Amino acid sequence: MVKFLYRLMVEIFYIPFVVLIILRIFFDKEDKSKFKEKILPNKIRRPDGFLFWFHAASIGELNSILPIINFFLKEEKNCNFLITTTTLSSYRQLKKKFKENKKIFHQFLPYDSIFLTQSFLNNWKPNIASFVDSEIWPNFIFKIKKNGIPFILLNARITEKSFKRWKILNNFAKQLFETFSICFSSSNETSRYLEDLGAKNIKYFGNIKFCSSINNSNEFASEKFNFFDNKEIWCALSTHHNEEIFCADVHKILKKNNKNTITIILPRHIHRINKIYRNLKKMGLQVQIKNERDSIDKSAEVILVNYYGSVSKYLAKIKHIFIGKSLIEKLKKVGGQNPIEAAKMGCFIYHGPYVYNFKEIYDYLNKKKFSEMVNSPEILAEKLEKNFNSNYKKDPESINDLNNYGMKIFNQVIQEYNKFIK
Repeated sequence: MVKFLYRLMVEIFYIPFVVLIILRIFFDKEDKSKFKEKILPNKIRRPDGFLFWFHAASIGELNSILPIINFFLKEEKNCNFLITTTTLSSYRQLKKKFKENKKIFHQFLPYDSIFLTQSFLNNWKPNIASFVDSEIWPNFIFKIKKNGIPFILLNARITEKSFKRWKILNNFAKQLFETFSICFSSSNETSRYLEDLGAKNIKYFGNIKFCSSINNSNEFASEKFNFFDNKEIWCALSTHHNEEIFCADVHKILKKNNKNTITIILPRHIHRINKIYRNLKKMGLQVQIKNERDSIDKSAEVILVNYYGSVSKYLAKIKHIFIGKSLIEKLKKVGGQNPIEAAKMGCFIYHGPYVYNFKEIYDYLNKKKFSEMVNSPEILAEKLEKNFNSNYKKDPESINDLNNYGMKIFNQVIQEYNKFIK
């Protein structure tokens, strides 16, 4: 009965969904040449040979699977890769990452209707499917099972809130979760929830985001970044609404004792950049919006980075990082952003009290003294100034330990994948 009602609701909301997608084009939230992939049958030709299909909703999920894709690109010469995403930013990052690689195909995930899911699978005929994180699309899941495709839930994440919702539909949930050939859990908590929801083959090796490879950029070696050498720099990553104000308050406190302080902010959603700029200017700060090809304005004291794909460039140079979506109490059940890349670059990480989405990761990093919680501008400013004065240095041994931990997880995941493709 629940399956029937779900399918009925999906069909009813198809037309409103089409209207929404068309409206989003005018706000540059959809690709004008590819938006039809979400709402119409696919016309992209399937490549010959074995086809991996990974569905990763957005940038975070996409980045987590790149090591797996890169591994099989090298090891399995006859394999191709279909990557589906839902966000424009993730598509742009994938396009930038793989450019003209003829083994990598991208499509936006179609709307979860019976007609579109069947058309998608008839066209692509993947040999193995992997959904990443918390992507649960019932019509796709039932069609994948019907087609007998090995199906992996990769780095599965189920929050307490979503678990309680699934329990209301317990029988329907069991029909869905028993479909997966294997579930790689991202945490012990998720493993318990998956078992209760009917998943049959659950493995917990650790969060696969620890497997991420790091791109050490040389951009800061260029002349336009040389002025950083005499500055005290800290960086705020993945900030959300009002966290930039928090960072500006930290900056103003630091400036009292050190006029050479530079604050760099990389907002999670760059469509907010102009609003952030106006708010910080009202606070009397010299602010630059830095686009990808811009040089850094030497008069700026706060730099707002207005493009994606730049995180590693800043982490390579900067030692002190604050990671956002961790100060907003109303987001406490979904709080936190991925700190692993910063940790692997040897940065010391600060975060607010609300990091539920990455609790086990932060517990690990806090225990290893990679990170620390702060809850006020005064506390963060005090800790930053202390680290500035102590000339904090990145510890190669600690970075190596973290990389070894990630490699252990990676090898176990690859071993399980190989059981489905050999």
